[in-house]
Amino acid sequence: MEGVIGYQLIFQMILVMMLLIPLLYWLKLKRLDLHIENLVKIGDNEFEINVILPMRNEEKNVLKKLETIISEIKDYDFVKLTIADSNSTDKTQKIARDYLENSLIDSSRWEIINFDIPGKNVAINGVLDRINSDIFVISDADANVELGWLEIIMSRFLDSEIGVISGVEVVKGHKLKKFNKYYRSNSNLMRVKESMIDSTPVLEGSLLAWKSSALNNFRLNESMNADDAQIGFISMRNGFRSIVDERIRFGDFGESERTISESIRRSQGLSIALLKNFDLTYKLARRGARIAVFNAIILYVIFPWLVLFYCLNSTIAFTLNPEFGYSWESLSILSIVIILSTSNGRSLIYGCLISIIAHLFAIVGKRYNNWEPIR
Repeated sequence: MEGVIGYQLIFQMILVMMLLIPLLYWLKLKRLDLHIENLVKIGDNEFEINVILPMRNEEKNVLKKLETIISEIKDYDFVKLTIADSNSTDKTQKIARDYLENSLIDSSRWEIINFDIPGKNVAINGVLDRINSDIFVISDADANVELGWLEIIMSRFLDSEIGVISGVEVVKGHKLKKFNKYYRSNSNLMRVKESMIDSTPVLEGSLLAWKSSALNNFRLNESMNADDAQIGFISMRNGFRSIVDERIRFGDFGESERTISESIRRSQGLSIALLKNFDLTYKLARRGARIAVFNAIILYVIFPWLVLFYCLNSTIAFTLNPEFGYSWESLSILSIVIILSTSNGRSLIYGCLISIIAHLFAIVGKRYNNWEPIR
């Protein structure tokens, strides 16, 4: 019995040390006093920009989405719009066409392309096969992006080192669950600070822009989702920075909650993308980017399982030696109770469960490369 407890203690110490890695990394980033770069006034633009709106059965959001996008791009003749419809079975295409035909932009600046095979990555690849542009922007149909994002993108892309730009999801709404507030606020802080240092591997597909010259003739992996992560990693592989600019802000039309299935889908896509790009933790020339990728793998892929093993090991050890006191077994159980007694602690455990479920689904072959609007 003592031998078993001894091995469990060693295992517990290893778990604790590994669990501290993302915590210490986050604390270090939080303490850094960094400032975002000032925007440069844009004159005549020599680049062509194409805004891609992937859609599937989005009759609920298509009108609101087009209104916000047209408001942003109408005064820029070099910006074109492409709706990539993923074989919608509702009135998405009709609503979009009726609106655009009566909009303030010329018919030469927009088009609607239908794709028979459902899938966001299939639709994006299909557009990239047909259209050439200096800069591409993709934005989800349910994303309400605040005005001003176009000038921010154009200004930041004047930096020759930047290949991909995304923004942050706004934390607002009193109806938001504690988990979403906890995740968004902490995740946004980490992404913004990593971007100021060099790059972040965790981007947001609600609005994502990239230079064609930075990504070359890339195509998305259609057997997985996480188009934002895939694009960001390609940029970093090619020696460019992938960043988040906190001045690009977006939320959801109606401020609805991200559902559990959406969280699982996103977690699975990000985890698979991180594992496929593990070699960047030692191949990247940029030290800041290497560290950011390494921490993301620990945090999103390994950390949830470490938490699970910590809880299981603590429970088994305490069952074998059920004595309250200063033993590591009882202190471990006490630490779990304390974590569960706080809202942030419960949010952390909830996030870990989401990740573990997403990983298990991936292992048994349940993937999320196709999507149906939920919110």
